[in-house]
Amino acid sequence: MRVLFVTGMHPTPSFPLRGVIIQRLAAALEATGHEIRWVRLSDQRGPGRYFKARRLVRQAVTEFRPELVHVHFGYSILAVPRVPVPIVTSFHGDDLNGTRTEDGGKSLASRVGILISHYAAWRSRRAIAVSAALRNRLRLASLRDRTVVVRDAVDSRLFHPHPRDEARRRLGADPEAFLVLFPHDASQPTKRVGLARAAVEELKRTVPKAQLWIVNGKPPDEMPWYYSAADVMLVTSASEGGPSSAKEALACGLSVVSVPVGDVQLLSEVPEHTRMATADPAALAAAIGSLDLRPGTTGYLPQFLSLASTAREITEVYRAATGA
Repeated sequence: MRVLFVTGMHPTPSFPLRGVIIQRLAAALEATGHEIRWVRLSDQRGPGRYFKARRLVRQAVTEFRPELVHVHFGYSILAVPRVPVPIVTSFHGDDLNGTRTEDGGKSLASRVGILISHYAAWRSRRAIAVSAALRNRLRLASLRDRTVVVRDAVDSRLFHPHPRDEARRRLGADPEAFLVLFPHDASQPTKRVGLARAAVEELKRTVPKAQLWIVNGKPPDEMPWYYSAADVMLVTSASEGGPSSAKEALACGLSVVSVPVGDVQLLSEVPEHTRMATADPAALAAAIGSLDLRPGTTGYLPQFLSLASTAREITEVYRAATGA
């Protein structure tokens, strides 16, 4: 099937790591026989970039003649003019959750964005959400009914365990430390790095060598080494779509402790290597202490969360949207 991807989630000079998961998904879809062409939005701020891209989308539809337009991130629907083919929109997190501010509220721009994302769902023949919690953010039952949950997947060829000692030597990490990995952008209020720091301070009561290891902005292909070098991963976010980092960690044999956010279904699917705790430092520290944290020699992620499996699920969404 010829599919036109329209998205602002892609690497740019300002944000070189953005949208890696969509690039990997496109490659997996192409491996199954789909032909993918892209319209990538500029990384300028403001709504103008969406409307400037409409000409590019219209031109791509005329020249490429796609059978379907796949929009990634709800706001990007603004870049799609009226087209003669079905639209599928994938929601990834902040497009339906909103973006938190320092005071715990939601920014005005993201409140408008949530409305735009509902418009995207209304325009779409089918929609995709990366978690059931995200799908439930759609306020109308009619929109939820046409939305399928297809969870973020992991490329198992890239994300697999490396020996912990080797990973720490490679990265120059303290071989004696108990490393609590925080692979998130600590500058984003929604990630709640303060809660993570407090949880690790609490953990030091029983594990004196515990350290919060904040890792962000690293090349995606290097991340398996960071997951393999750590002792446990911590998620303290107030809102998430996935997060995909939890799945990557499990694929690399790293256990995960998380507050109840995003794809909480994952925590019940891998109960031996995941724990859920309330957003309380003592509860998070206790959850870390309850895990068997010996290094994994094989990944913990279920096979149905592989990229190949996700590509098959999305193909079914395409078929439903086009009637193929």
